[in-house]
Amino acid sequence: MFIPQPNLIRHFARANGLLLLFFLICTTGVTKSQSNSGDLRLRVTDPSGAGVRTSISITSDANNFRETYATDDSGAATVKRLPYGIYSIDIRRDGFAPFAAAVEIRSAAPTDFTAKLSIQSASTSVEVKDSETLIDPYRTGSINRIGTDQIEERETPLPGRSLQDLINTQPGWIYEGNAVLHPRGSEYQTQIVVDGIPLQDNRSPSFGPEIEADDIDSLGLFTADFPAEYGRKMGGIVELNTTHDLGQGFHGKVVLSGGSFDTAGGFASGQYQRGKNTLGITADGDMTGHYLDPVVPQN
Repeated sequence: MFIPQPNLIRHFARANGLLLLFFLICTTGVTKSQSNSGDLRLRVTDPSGAGVRTSISITSDANNFRETYATDDSGAATVKRLPYGIYSIDIRRDGFAPFAAAVEIRSAAPTDFTAKLSIQSASTSVEVKDSETLIDPYRTGSINRIGTDQIEERETPLPGRSLQDLINTQPGWIYEGNAVLHPRGSEYQTQIVVDGIPLQDNRSPSFGPEIEADDIDSLGLFTADFPAEYGRKMGGIVELNTTHDLGQGFHGKVVLSGGSFDTAGGFASGQYQRGKNTLGITADGDMTGHYLDPVVPQN
C-alpha cells in the first residue's frame, strides 16, 4: 500500500495553487469604466510641416462650449475633458488662409487632430460647412450644459448661492429657500463632480463651503441617462469643470458684485504657471442685510 509523504502532498498542493492562480489571471476580463468626456490633442503646421504658434477657437453649440486656446512653439495644444459631441475648429493666422474643420469626441482616449495651414492668396472663396454642432446625432439622452458666457453674464446672486442659482435655471431642478437643490423632486440626492472627483456630502450653503461660480469654466447637468462612471446619489448629477490653464506666467482676476439689501461680494484669484507646475490661490467674501427668505404667514 502506497502512503504519500508530507513533502509530496505540500508540493502537489502548491502546484495546484499556482495553476489555479494562473487560470484566474488568464480568464478574468478587464472592465473599463465608462466616461462621457475625452481629451483633444491639436497640432497646427505650415505647408512644410513646421509648427505654428497661433490661437485656436473651439465651439460646440450642443454643449454650450466656446473657448480659445493657444498653441506652443511646436504648434501643439491639448484640451482636457471635452464632453462627447461635435466641435468646430477655427484658426486665423496672419499670412495663412483661414482654416475651419469639424472634429468628433467619442472616446475617453485622446483624439489627435492636425491642422495644416496653407499660404494665404489673393482670391475670393465661399466657405460651406457640411455639419453643424447644435445637434449631436449620437446622443441618446438629455444633458443640459452651461458655458462660460452664461456664467459670466448671470445675475448677481445672494452670498453663497452663485452655483445653486446657475443650476436652478435649468429644467428638472427644484430650489428650496435655503439653497437646497432637489433634482426631479428628490431631496438630498444631488451629486457634485469637480474635475472628475465626486463629492457625496451636502454642498448647500448651510452645510459646507461655497463652490464659487467664478472659478468654474463650464457645467454639465444630468437628470437621466446617467453614464456608468457615476453612482450612489442618482437624483441629479452636477459635473463641474474648473477654469483651464491660462498659459505661462502670472494671471489673475477680480470680480466685484453688489445689489439690494446691502448685498456686496468680492472674488479674487491668482495663478502662476511655469512649465508643468501651477500655483494658484483664491479668496472670496460676501455680506448682506438679507437673512434667508421673507416670512410667509400662510405657512
